[in-house]
Amino acid sequence: MQASARWPGGAMIELPPPQSLGWTDGLVVGLYLIATLGLGIWVARRASGSLENFFLSGRSLPWWLAGTSMVATSYASDTPLLVSGWTRAGGIAGNWRWWAYLVGTLLTVVVFSRLWRRAGVLTDVEFMELRYAGRPARFLRGFKGVYQVLFLHCFVLGWVLLAMTKVLLVLLDLGTEPVFTLGSWELTPAWLVMLGCVVIAFIYAEVAGLWGVVLTDFIQFVVALAGAVVLMFSVGDAFGGFGGLADAITALPDGERLLDHGAPLQGGSPWAWSRESWEFAIYMGAMWFMWKNTDGNGVMVQRWLASKDERHSFLASLWYAVAFFAVRPWPWIVVALASLVVLPPLRLESPVEGRVSAVTAEVITVTAADGREHGLAVPDAGHTDWVALTRVAPGDDVTQGQVLASPDDEAAYPVMMVRFLPAGLLGLMIASFLAAFMSTVDTHLNVASAYVVNDVYKRFVDPEADERRLLRVARVVGALVLLLGVAFAAASGSLRDMFDDFSKLFAGVGFVHLLRWFWWRINAWSEISALLTSAAATLTLGLWPELGTWVLPPGLIEGGAPVFAGEVVLVVAASFLVTIPVTLMTPAVNREHLARFVDRVRPVGAWGPVDKPAGYAPLGAFGWLRLLVAWGASTLLVLGCLFLPASLLLERGKGAWTWGLLALGGALVLAWSLPPLGSKARGRGPAAPGG
Repeated sequence: MQASARWPGGAMIELPPPQSLGWTDGLVVGLYLIATLGLGIWVARRASGSLENFFLSGRSLPWWLAGTSMVATSYASDTPLLVSGWTRAGGIAGNWRWWAYLVGTLLTVVVFSRLWRRAGVLTDVEFMELRYAGRPARFLRGFKGVYQVLFLHCFVLGWVLLAMTKVLLVLLDLGTEPVFTLGSWELTPAWLVMLGCVVIAFIYAEVAGLWGVVLTDFIQFVVALAGAVVLMFSVGDAFGGFGGLADAITALPDGERLLDHGAPLQGGSPWAWSRESWEFAIYMGAMWFMWKNTDGNGVMVQRWLASKDERHSFLASLWYAVAFFAVRPWPWIVVALASLVVLPPLRLESPVEGRVSAVTAEVITVTAADGREHGLAVPDAGHTDWVALTRVAPGDDVTQGQVLASPDDEAAYPVMMVRFLPAGLLGLMIASFLAAFMSTVDTHLNVASAYVVNDVYKRFVDPEADERRLLRVARVVGALVLLLGVAFAAASGSLRDMFDDFSKLFAGVGFVHLLRWFWWRINAWSEISALLTSAAATLTLGLWPELGTWVLPPGLIEGGAPVFAGEVVLVVAASFLVTIPVTLMTPAVNREHLARFVDRVRPVGAWGPVDKPAGYAPLGAFGWLRLLVAWGASTLLVLGCLFLPASLLLERGKGAWTWGLLALGGALVLAWSLPPLGSKARGRGPAAPGG
């Protein structure tokens, strides 16, 4: 079935019928899978010999490979769907909910990418005993080793596996009837296809270690980006070019809002700001020191530690920031905007306050307070792959204006794929989704194995184990991690809610992670108290959410409870009020241990009482100014790169020179201003040895 959309001038666009998979599509997908597996096996010999070879590629990764691997890992199979949902709901500006993390990411670029490389540890968890000493440090290392595996990597694996089954269901039209069952677990065709891809990723990750992961990540990123770009141009061609697409979007009732990419920040009193404005202000202005990954996450740290030297770790993180924020999202955003023209919103809202008395696929009946029944027809666009889903059940109380039925906006992206891509190119797009999926799976398997082997088994179970035994344990652990990830996916359909809960649970440790690099007084008890306070505050808000409404502005309250951003602010505030006094009341790390840390890492900041190594040089006032300028310049560089594609694709080049010059100026100022950290300058910027 076809549908049409009209815009000014009388032009017409038809929504093509769904495309069927042909033999060319299967050939493309098959060749991709064979090439991925073959490359992983080909580099297997590089993973042998030691844990550094297996988990850190012998610390020899070039910047372009390390950075691309970070980008590929951050691009999972559900990422285009998430961006599509945000764009359909809020236009281009809807993506500020993740663009706002840009400021914090650039801090890791100019500071922490270099400090982590100097640390020379095998994992970020091992850092606990490099920075702290004694039993508290050992406890932190063991706890975080287990937490990172169970409540982060296995959980994320479960999320990604579950999302991939949903994507395959749409792309391959596999049906929902189970092929067979294992207990209460029904294995549908989509599950079986997904598990087959997981096995391939598992084989090359276990055989070839990080070298296999990063090399296949590089191919997977190229395939994934190529597929997204091909779809974007196919959709643009259907509109007569991107200018025609922009005209079609502008002609929509709220078209100008959809194309506006300005930050959702209001003027006037902050107490009167909307939720969107408060979330932007919190994410952009404060989240960089509030979230637990303020100095980098485990995946990023692994790539920095595996880089050839500090210069390569810096360039890898800079390339990651540009590619993550400015390169990869625009094909998804453009397709999502186009989908608003050909795939209507189909929203059904309740005209009255009342109770749902009956629900069918065609009609939802709402009984108002005065007893009158309102039979509301569920909107139908006439497409079998784009339908309004009911959001309520009989007996639910509804308010006036509440959404009763609407499509799944995230499903718009795969619908556009099967509608606009011909045979062969559709296969490339399916391969791109598999690439995004497998690049995430292989990384989490490798990193999780590193934590278990290095920070749990080797540290606490068998400290005398030789490298060969440790490598065998690593491969066994990888299989166990995979099984746990599958169990997470099979047991839950609401992983996003769980992810928010875990984010709040550990939100209060972010400022401690930041300060431990800059202030000698931070100790293991600082992190422990931050962890405990965050958990207690999260539990309290879960049991008594009304407590948060006493101090938060109306924009951060919804339904009588704080929204996620508001809860994070409260958790961080509670953690700060407890952690700083605990830090000052507990013994500092002994000076000899801190001296070894400073000698190895040469951090900057308040390290006055600690003995400094030869050649150590504090930044001084001018050095700190240079560092702030470099941070700002890197932010302008990425912002310029971020909005240049919007100008070229959707604004007929308007403002392109401005954004281009902003990016160029940011790059030049960054190269000039970036100071060495904790060592005497020997040249400028990151090219100088040691910083």
